Amino acid sequence: MLYFDLALSLTALFGLCAFFTLCARLHSALAPLTALACVSTWFTLAGVLGVLRPAGWLGYLACWGLGAFALARHAKKEELKKLFTPGAVLFWALALTFAVYFALRQPMFSEFDEFSLWGTAAKLTKANDRLFPACELGVPWTATQNPGLIVLGYFVQFFGAFAPFKVYLAYDLLLFACIAAVLGRVDFKNYKLAVPLAVIGWCTPWFFTTYARTIFVSKVYMSAYGDIPAGMLIGGAAALWFALRAGKGPVWPILPVLAFLANIKDNTFPLALITAALIAADHFLFGFEAKWKKGWGKRLGFSALCMGMPLVLYQVWAKYIARLVVQNAAAGGMGETSESTLRVALNGTRLLLGLDVPEYYTQRAQRFAQAGADMKKAFYETVLSMIGPGAVVALLILAVFAAAVVFAPGARGKLRAGMWMLCSTLGFAAYNYVLALSYGFIFKEAEAAALASYNRYLYTYYIGWFLMAIALLAWAVQKGRWRLTANAGVLAFACLMLVRVNMMVLPQFSVLGFADATFADQHAAEARAEAVKAAVEPQDRIFIVTQGDDGTLWFTYSCYFLPNILDYSGWEADRDTGRWGGGGGTFGLPENQPPQQEGGAVYYHPYTLAEMEEIIRGSGCAYIFVDKLDAGYTASYGSLFSDGLAAAEAGSTLLYRVEPGLFTPVEMEVPR
Repeated sequence: MLYFDLALSLTALFGLCAFFTLCARLHSALAPLTALACVSTWFTLAGVLGVLRPAGWLGYLACWGLGAFALARHAKKEELKKLFTPGAVLFWALALTFAVYFALRQPMFSEFDEFSLWGTAAKLTKANDRLFPACELGVPWTATQNPGLIVLGYFVQFFGAFAPFKVYLAYDLLLFACIAAVLGRVDFKNYKLAVPLAVIGWCTPWFFTTYARTIFVSKVYMSAYGDIPAGMLIGGAAALWFALRAGKGPVWPILPVLAFLANIKDNTFPLALITAALIAADHFLFGFEAKWKKGWGKRLGFSALCMGMPLVLYQVWAKYIARLVVQNAAAGGMGETSESTLRVALNGTRLLLGLDVPEYYTQRAQRFAQAGADMKKAFYETVLSMIGPGAVVALLILAVFAAAVVFAPGARGKLRAGMWMLCSTLGFAAYNYVLALSYGFIFKEAEAAALASYNRYLYTYYIGWFLMAIALLAWAVQKGRWRLTANAGVLAFACLMLVRVNMMVLPQFSVLGFADATFADQHAAEARAEAVKAAVEPQDRIFIVTQGDDGTLWFTYSCYFLPNILDYSGWEADRDTGRWGGGGGTFGLPENQPPQQEGGAVYYHPYTLAEMEEIIRGSGCAYIFVDKLDAGYTASYGSLFSDGLAAAEAGSTLLYRVEPGLFTPVEMEVPR
């Protein structure tokens, strides 16, 4: 019964998919992606309105009710057969397999950004039944990322306790739904095409993100990051559209998917607009049966709706964040910390055109120019995939598009495939332009100089671009000529991808066979946090001492300690002077502060004895969590503790109580 919430979420999702297939005439392979998009949008809007928990109950009841209605009304065998297609069977087989597998193995968060944002945000949302930016974390933290993926994690574990592997399962459901959409309307008779398409979809996340033979676990399917899901959703949206256009069913399912695409990450919003523009152009230019002029107004209206869906949801979230920023700033928080992507795009373009822009942009013009030059060099030289640098990847994708043009049916079909090839390439250039603007005007100078996270940002587009090309080729293969030759080509390419992935990612270093020791450090940290939480009350704030930390342990423990707040002590007290306190790092006397750039103490907090005591007492913390000590801390501040920190050094406690006078050790069971 421990993971019964997973069964409830999967049955609710199945109910919604069954309703879409049986009552709304949506192909069953396309139903999972549509359903997940609707679920994500529903929970996002509910969170913005502050009614996440009631909306969750209503959403679940609606999914179960609609599913029961659809199954009861269409109980005939020939009707139920619609639920069983290669794409649908693949999705549900993978979903059930991963639900059981993850429940047994229970992988954990382990990457920095999982603790600094993605994973912690998911836990905050679950613990508080509110969207994460509105929750307290102990730091004036204004989250910038959109909640589309995070609320999927909330949906999957709505009725149960929080667990990181449930977040992974939610994200993987999206990946599997995108693979199912790539299979689209392929039926069981055409297994020669269905099987290689499934293999290509499975291998794609690894193929474009792993660029060296792994010696640690490759966590493609065990990651809470949004980059891979965003890329898969780009390709999934295009595949969904091709499949919708290939049948005589409804085309409305593309709308919630496009809205979902704009709700993944702030810096992938341009990708949502590019994808929406491609679909809008395809519908307007090629969405007619007889004459182009017939029904052009209706086509134009739906195309405008496709473009509007990402904009609407993005603006809803932007206004929500803007309201929180104002509230946060009024309460003494950080307020807005960087320029928005849209504002940067507008002013960066004005700068290139020689128009007047704010001084902020003129001061960073050289940084922007240098970032553009560095990105051009990286495109040809930086290896970021299993086949080499970006230039090679782009050539591969264009080759797939070219094959789709060749195999497409008739002149109109070839023109349509050519449009996707040309416009998606222009979209790639536009996305690189937006990235250059981000490096120039949003990123810090050191991050821009190093092209921080360049690979992550680019492989999002490569994944989506590639799946888009594969989905277009699959459509061309089914509709065009030389089907046997085309099927053989797709099969050969799938085999090459599978061989290459197996060369680079051994089974024991993948989601299929990771060792128990993979998450040993996380289990140890979680055990320490749970031991401390057992000795305090849920509302108690806790001050952390973890000498030598670079911030990783503070973020890690901040996640594990929830609902207790691990205090980011000292920041507000020193805001005007710019001195940072708490939140990981090294505490020590000012005279012992090492020169910068020397290493050893990445974040050194130079407090006198009196300042240290004032910060701890002024933080409102009831306890001090002593995770890591060094001689410097004991010598500097040991006199504040009744035992001179002897109990912590002996390993008999992790916790000291903040009391009048000296801080006293707490008797507790310390994990070994």
